[in-house]
Amino acid sequence: MSPRTQKIIWGVAAAVVVLFAAGWAFVDVTARRAAFCPKCHYMQPYVDQWKASKHSGVECVKCHPSERRAMFGQFVKYVTGTYNPKPRAFVPDSACLASGCHAGMQANKGVKFLTVTFPHQPHLVKDRRGIALHCASCHGSSQEAGHVSVDPKVCFLCHFKGQPPGGTVAGCGACHGAPEGISKHGGFSFDMKAYVDSGVACSRCHLSVHEGDGRVSKDKCYSCHVSRLEKIGQPVMLHDVHVGRKEIRCLECHEPIRHGNIKLISVMDVSCESCHPNLHGGPKEMYLGVGGKGAASTPSRMFAAQINCTGCHTQVTTQGSMSFLGQGTAKADPKACAACHDSRYVPMVDRWKSQGKLLAAEARRMASEGSRLAGRAPAGSEAAKAAADLDFNARFLETGEPVHNIEYAIRVLQGSSAILKKLGEARGDKEAGEIRAPFAKGPFTYCADTCHTFIPRPEPYEWKGVDFPHTYHVQKAGLSCDTCHADTRHTAMNLASPADCAGCHHDDAKADCARCHVRQAALFKGTVPAALGLHARPDVMAEAVGCADCHDPAKADALKTVGKACATCHDAKYEATLQDWKTKLKEGRDAVNILTVEASLAVANLKRQGADAGSLESRLGAVEARMDYLDRARGVHNMTAALAAMDQAKRDLHAIEDAASKGVLSAPGSAAKRPSAK
Repeated sequence: MSPRTQKIIWGVAAAVVVLFAAGWAFVDVTARRAAFCPKCHYMQPYVDQWKASKHSGVECVKCHPSERRAMFGQFVKYVTGTYNPKPRAFVPDSACLASGCHAGMQANKGVKFLTVTFPHQPHLVKDRRGIALHCASCHGSSQEAGHVSVDPKVCFLCHFKGQPPGGTVAGCGACHGAPEGISKHGGFSFDMKAYVDSGVACSRCHLSVHEGDGRVSKDKCYSCHVSRLEKIGQPVMLHDVHVGRKEIRCLECHEPIRHGNIKLISVMDVSCESCHPNLHGGPKEMYLGVGGKGAASTPSRMFAAQINCTGCHTQVTTQGSMSFLGQGTAKADPKACAACHDSRYVPMVDRWKSQGKLLAAEARRMASEGSRLAGRAPAGSEAAKAAADLDFNARFLETGEPVHNIEYAIRVLQGSSAILKKLGEARGDKEAGEIRAPFAKGPFTYCADTCHTFIPRPEPYEWKGVDFPHTYHVQKAGLSCDTCHADTRHTAMNLASPADCAGCHHDDAKADCARCHVRQAALFKGTVPAALGLHARPDVMAEAVGCADCHDPAKADALKTVGKACATCHDAKYEATLQDWKTKLKEGRDAVNILTVEASLAVANLKRQGADAGSLESRLGAVEARMDYLDRARGVHNMTAALAAMDQAKRDLHAIEDAASKGVLSAPGSAAKRPSAK
């Protein structure tokens, strides 16, 4: 090589080094500053939004950390015109949670967003619906709301996708809190707190709170991939790659879901008033459980079940033992109850009618007594107001027909009783306000006589993992309803957990544990119902060890002494064995939960393609039933059977997901059936 050639090579090399150094210095000194960003024309809109945001005082690279070589490459692409005009500028969680920025955000109290209080901790620390979220999952929008703003449609996608029209993943209260105050609808006023306290779910009135299914169309996949549709039936894997690793925003793939009062209940939308103005105002208010003086709002159980007037005011035809509803009629037919329930409900209506007449008569008697006690009290006085309220309640029960809501009618009479007692005390009559109808005297006096003589209850009734026999406790033990139930709302309990039953049960040395703890005893002794498909042999300790050998019934919390009980028969290290078992069971259950979500999504995806996935849904339901039974039975009572059941569940769920992904709708061993191409 000639000296001239060498000089040229060295000169070119030196020039490259100088240019590279200059470029590197340019990137390091100039390009990493926010003022340089708008030099690229397609960045200007993002810069404008950043300037108007709360982060305007933060340098871009603090949130969008980029290696110098990457920025240098971007600069070269821009100069040569080979850049992508749709930039992706991700913000890693580490940038948001850095010291001096939003460190400790997970532990902070909820922040106000629109009309809800948003807690960061449960969204960032735990996987939500099997998906690991990042700060940018929600704060990934650049729109009119501003740079790094939150698009509420991202919230709606997570909370409503796959839910029924009136349902949501975390429940309405998780975002909106407990409703307060008076709400008006259809010309009636509702005490929302009283409604919720009485046990009426939001979905009873808000029939549909979202629309759109948040689906991912194949066209969205094609915008990035030429052909990767073979993976579209694996949602857990897709979310792990796209959300967890690539931090792609949800709405780049999913269609948005709209949230709001899409459809409200139409129970009171019968248009009788078009011909009979205000004719049925009393019955409607009675049915809604509003309007009475001194009585908390108490909607009818039928209203809570979304039954409108024609549910009872209808023609009924009977074929054999079956009843069928027909055209609406002016007169209600008690046999309509049998169309939705059974024949035992029919005589209950007659009981309500007879009780309603007694309630109305009692209310009129109290109104007359109130008028006598008030005498010629001046208008506007407490006595005059009390007398007016008593007369109002009497007319309310007379015109409202208590049969439309017997529970509220009883509370209205009890309200009149309280008003009359107060008036009587002020006027020196301590006997005033007594209720003569025995069934209406207290919050629990009407339970059996009015309803539960006719309404069958499950026997035994499952409560928090314990099978509770109502008949034994009420008829044989002679317990009153308020021994266990609170009068705050229907089905509310005084007991927080089965541990509160210990005062009655654990003081009896002859008490049979299996009488209440049926599932635990069945798993321990290997007598699990065969229909579940959960095969269990007796635990190794079942022959020699009884319940009280591990659980000390004399203790307030018998569960806390179990670990120490192990050490009394074995050695000290066995005290930790129970916790090890619980940890192993939790890990196994968590794995089953993830597979259940994965299989459920795969089956749902198959149904969206127009396929009948009934057989797969049945298999999935069977697995969930077995796992639910195992949860209630507490796997530590038979670890061998519990671990085997979890392993079987994992195999079944893998098989269900695989069948759904491949479009195999038939049961194992039968001919495969592909979904129709719709």
